Amino acid sequence: MGDRLETRLKIKRGTAYVGRRVRRFLGLDRPDDVKRKLETYRRYWEDAARILSAEFVPLTDGFWEVRLNGRSTRIHGWHVPLGDPVAIAISRNKPLCYQYAMNCGVPVPPHGVFRLEEMAQARKFLAQNPGIYVVKPTSGAVSGGAITTHVRTPRQLEDAAVAVSFFTEEFLLERMIFGESFRLLYLDGAMIHAVRRRGVRVVGDGRSTIAELLTGQGLAKAALDLTTWATLESQELLPHSVPANGREILARSLPAGLSKRQKLCTDYDEKITHLICPAIVRAIERLLEVLGTKIAGVDIVTTDPTACLKESGGVLLEVNPLPGIHRHYMTPEDHGPDSVGVKVLKYLLQESRHTPLEPALTMAGFAADRRITHPRD
Repeated sequence: MGDRLETRLKIKRGTAYVGRRVRRFLGLDRPDDVKRKLETYRRYWEDAARILSAEFVPLTDGFWEVRLNGRSTRIHGWHVPLGDPVAIAISRNKPLCYQYAMNCGVPVPPHGVFRLEEMAQARKFLAQNPGIYVVKPTSGAVSGGAITTHVRTPRQLEDAAVAVSFFTEEFLLERMIFGESFRLLYLDGAMIHAVRRRGVRVVGDGRSTIAELLTGQGLAKAALDLTTWATLESQELLPHSVPANGREILARSLPAGLSKRQKLCTDYDEKITHLICPAIVRAIERLLEVLGTKIAGVDIVTTDPTACLKESGGVLLEVNPLPGIHRHYMTPEDHGPDSVGVKVLKYLLQESRHTPLEPALTMAGFAADRRITHPRD
């Protein structure tokens, strides 16, 4: 790496470090409310236990045991006792997981893996493969602050790589695929639920351009933004294209009002289990079997979930071996007998070999003595 480039990156990293410390001191970078999230998950598992006529036993904050017919399973918040730790580590290593996916015939985004000191090579990759990119850590589960989207210039690449360097040594420079985001939940090799973050869609009338159709929805500005152009371009369309009468078009990959500058939390708003193409389901089943993952939330991006990924230009983005089932709860009806919590808990109880803890061990009893323990002689 050239001396001037190396010096510039050092200055940027130092400035970013100071900025991070100041924001943390001022309370501007607040961590997720873990306590609130634990309470939410307690309701999920408690409701599921009630539906299954099982006993729900709090052990201590965020730790619960569920018992039914001599079997028991233990849960910690959103963590369930499924998964080989090596399989989990492989799933969370994005470049390695991508390699497994490609070997299984599952499309992934074009990408390269670099270190901060390899910025010259990363810039060369960007120059030789022009487009819109995302920069993210290569492994682990980190906050959205470590991910930068819509990267197009060398300077944007440098800033994004510096942000990642606080989390991992390597960063992934990955082509952005413009389509809707989907989360597919798999349990023991079968997809049990799927949700989508719906983008902006228009339906052609055979006369109006896509820009005019967007204007008719009160979204005239959306026709001009980069996300809309890139979404349409991925389908070989432009804002002035005229879709056929009755043809539905994904005009914008993000929901109306959501800017590319905002931190993109994956808040799903539509259940679409019945829409997922069987070829997608089978391809990911093969991948998870190879990975050895018992439970996973699989993220894909596509413009058409009813077509296979190769046909639609869609890709796999991530395999989450510790999936958050909260993403699959949207309405009160989602808490019923067919909820994902019930399905997961039923499976855990069927597969469990745990011996239940003594009934006397309750949250209150444990909390009273957890700092000073007097074991029996």
